Amino acid sequence: MSSKAPSLECIRQPVTVTVDSFDGTQIHYDLYDETSRTLVLILPGFWRDRRHSSMVRLANRFASAGYRTAICDLRGHGDSGGIFGFNLNEHYDVAAVANDLLRRCSPESIMLVGLSYGGAIAISAAARHDLSISSMLLVSAVADFAMVSPRINPFTIHRHVMFTQALKAPRFDWRLFRAPKIRAVDDIAGVHVPLSLIHVKNDWLIDHTHSIALYEAANEPKELHIIDIPGNYHADRIFLNASDSIEPLISEFLARHAPEKN
Repeated sequence: MSSKAPSLECIRQPVTVTVDSFDGTQIHYDLYDETSRTLVLILPGFWRDRRHSSMVRLANRFASAGYRTAICDLRGHGDSGGIFGFNLNEHYDVAAVANDLLRRCSPESIMLVGLSYGGAIAISAAARHDLSISSMLLVSAVADFAMVSPRINPFTIHRHVMFTQALKAPRFDWRLFRAPKIRAVDDIAGVHVPLSLIHVKNDWLIDHTHSIALYEAANEPKELHIIDIPGNYHADRIFLNASDSIEPLISEFLARHAPEKN
């Protein structure tokens, strides 16, 4: 995967597809239709939709590297219906998208890429559904909602949160903060594919101890990369501010566990 973001003239235009989840909730995803053995399915985190600029750049990075790539709006986000449940029912949505992609594109396998809460959801989807998942790449993944304890610095918060985020708030119920949730750290024992966990040390939102907990509970083969850089960056912000640190890790993992061509 290239370490540089695609130029504007190279930005690919995806096809938008809609599928129904288990409860009839409509889930929207974008498909960047390259031809490859492995299909990359990206799951954004909380407060990110598939059309967010950072998500479009990430999808184009994989597509530019030759991978058929899909990115979905989790329920409660973007064009998808429903209410976001913090890893309550979202794994059904991912299974619906993955099965639709398998029928539509017939890839040999799917690589799940999850960011932040998308990482937790990726784990539960792989553990709870019989999907053709070949590998998983998780960036700043959440292990357990109870472990989430943001460190908010008013002098540096502008580096991490953009004003435009407030204009496209997800739909969620505050009562769900106290409701029972699936713990990815429990589900990961049911995942049996190569796994790469990437986290910035002292991430301001989801501490790197989440990835450590997931790594310790995961099956082999697995790898853990705690990036010790200034900035405390979270999820897609790492690609924007520390691409030289994260891109080689992703490229090496893709080369080993996500075949592109025959």
